Amino acid sequence: MEHRYKNIFIDEFSTHFRFTLIAVLLASGIIITLKLFVFKDSLSSEHESIFEGFFISHLFFAALTPSALFSKYRKLFFLGILASILTSSVTCTLSDIIFPYLGATFLGYNMHFHVCIIEEPVLSWSFILIGAVLGFFLSSKVMSLTKYTHGLHIFISSFAAGMYLLTYGVSFLSMKALLFLPLLIISVLIPCVLNDIGVPSFLVRLNSTSDEERKKLRDEIHAQHHDHHH
Repeated sequence: MEHRYKNIFIDEFSTHFRFTLIAVLLASGIIITLKLFVFKDSLSSEHESIFEGFFISHLFFAALTPSALFSKYRKLFFLGILASILTSSVTCTLSDIIFPYLGATFLGYNMHFHVCIIEEPVLSWSFILIGAVLGFFLSSKVMSLTKYTHGLHIFISSFAAGMYLLTYGVSFLSMKALLFLPLLIISVLIPCVLNDIGVPSFLVRLNSTSDEERKKLRDEIHAQHHDHHH
């Protein structure tokens, strides 16, 4: 599959935008329904449990997807595991916590800053490590593994970021809340693309010996993610 653009990042952001928009709208619809008909309190253990459940699931799939790519294109176990652990811990925290927190604070909401990988380190880092190890070994057992985990990763991230807003500061819904839609798209799109495609493709291509090999690897990585229903 050839890229429409010479720059892989421009191509990936362009390709992912529509899918991310759909994921954000779907997740937002579910969260709004829960807010109107299920949740009563602005901050409760129920809210926190749901957010943390989606966040650790996000950590798992965010570590699994790049690790599977590393396994397929460069049999470098320790590099693949280490890169997947580091990138997933950073990008998940950016997409689910830091970007929503900064955006909501800018819009005037009184947000509570809660970072799971610091406040619940054993649970969070366990899921990251398990995801990275499983991704590396399962990629040879499950055909087109990253095609499915990548899409699921984006939806889970959309839900986790939305739940963070609802759990830690957005206690009421108004017309201003519509501004959360572009905020969530940015929060999900940039970290997910960097995590699943940007960092793995950069490190894999860094080990390439020629421009021809770099182009081949770039197109293969692109096809791994996009030969599905995006």
